[in-house]
Amino acid sequence: MKKWSIIFAAIALVFTMAACSGNNGSKEPANTGSATKAPAATDSPSAAPENITLKFFTALADRSNGMGKIEQAIIDSYMSENPHVKIEVEALQDEPYKAKAKVYGSTDSLPDIIQAWGQPSFIKPLIDSGLLLELNEGDFAASCFIPGSMDGFSQDGKLYGLPRNTDFLVLYYNKKLFDDNGISVPATVSDLVEAAKQFRAKGINPITTNAMEGWSLPIWFEYVAQRANGDFNKIDDVLNGKSTFSGDADFLAAAQSIVELSEGKAFADGFLTADYGTSRNLFGQGQAAMYIMGNWEAGLATDENFPAEFRDNVGAISYPISDKGKATDLAAWFGGGYSISNSTKHPEEAVKFLQYFFKPENWAKQLWQTGSGTPAQKFDDFLTGSESELMKQLVQLFGATTSASNTPFLDLGTDEYKTKVMEAHQKLFGKSITPEQFLKELDAAVELLK
Repeated sequence: MKKWSIIFAAIALVFTMAACSGNNGSKEPANTGSATKAPAATDSPSAAPENITLKFFTALADRSNGMGKIEQAIIDSYMSENPHVKIEVEALQDEPYKAKAKVYGSTDSLPDIIQAWGQPSFIKPLIDSGLLLELNEGDFAASCFIPGSMDGFSQDGKLYGLPRNTDFLVLYYNKKLFDDNGISVPATVSDLVEAAKQFRAKGINPITTNAMEGWSLPIWFEYVAQRANGDFNKIDDVLNGKSTFSGDADFLAAAQSIVELSEGKAFADGFLTADYGTSRNLFGQGQAAMYIMGNWEAGLATDENFPAEFRDNVGAISYPISDKGKATDLAAWFGGGYSISNSTKHPEEAVKFLQYFFKPENWAKQLWQTGSGTPAQKFDDFLTGSESELMKQLVQLFGATTSASNTPFLDLGTDEYKTKVMEAHQKLFGKSITPEQFLKELDAAVELLK
């Protein structure tokens, strides 16, 4: 994690309508230092272009909704405008995607363009192995990326990928379920425990998330830990060897808070076996009162796969507060993006595609206006005034941020470290280990980083 000032830069750009360098090609590209490997894309006239096939590997498996639908629409548009280019898409869910990316990496056969996360656990091994093409930052000046958003995709002053989203975790809730059952939306951590007990007593699943995949649980714990100690950066001290999880009263209280929720049967039936689609559907069909997930689910309010009574009644709040953690303390970070394989036979065309993809009127505009997420690009030009109430709530949460976690701590190490962190959380949420054992397992994971 880093200090929240980088995230604040994103907020400042969105809400002060700051201009970006190179916007509409009216300014000179930034000086990016030494030349890089990716060839600059050009528009010089030439003979009829040769037919090219680009392989595109993504973790946006749902191609009919949300970000996956937008991604596919931009791909289709690019192929329509460039008939000599065929883009073959391979789309998998997050964890199967990451497993197959390892296989591709181990055989030096990465597809031409891949989804990448600007987090050490994913991108560093690829960079260190020379598998990613170095990019020219100046080639993307007109994309208006938020300052700091490329940091996770950079190493030793060189750029290896481009960010797609600005992400933050929230608590979605079904207003109708709360109102119909006379239950108050939780303002505090203790309110959340009580609300969960009341829903369970009425036979309604209180809270759902994609616990089977594991990655949302450590981010949830970051919230709980911050509410216990008031500081997202305290986990940094552990990762930097200055302290440990074990023996810390605040971390113990946070783990005990999770157990208290579990003992109150706050977690939906089948919680640990629910993947992303299952948990989302459970909430969207009105079978769970609350849903822990990211701001990229703003489209819940417009998803016609769910009944109107749900779409009209879905809301979002920051994680409930404590006497130390405020609603303006947000678990926020820059999310996934794209990198180009160093072994691609068509680096110039791959760069051209990403330039097209990240034209502000393409990804940034469509992502925001469909309620599918918050771009890692300046997007104030695309605010319409007709955003859904859910989108407005998410903007308000983001705009009020006073501190942020930045990169989730599970993503600040090796793949083995990340797996152990997720497994420890699944055990804690499932009550198969005690809070003390949980903290020891986290410390054991941190030892892998030394």
